[in-house]
Amino acid sequence: MDIAIYEFPDSVTSWNAPDEQGALVWSSTQTRRELGHAVVEAAQAVLRLHGEGGYQAKWVEHPFPVAALKELRRLHVNGDRCQLRHEV
Repeated sequence: MDIAIYEFPDSVTSWNAPDEQGALVWSSTQTRRELGHAVVEAAQAVLRLHGEGGYQAKWVEHPFPVAALKELRRLHVNGDRCQLRHEV
């Protein structure tokens, strides 16, 4: 999977702005397994650090997506055949 992160000037207000309006600040190519693993691990680390209540207090508008993380973990472990442990 190709991943690219662009930085856009404050004057760009649309989420749909073309990449050319931004500056490429990072890019990488990873397998689905590697990317899935990194995303699951990062989300679990946020949940461990803040807990559901702490996350809600910090980000206010949205609760931590526990169900989405569980589904992502299931898809990653089963679909990518990841043998590593993934626990909250």
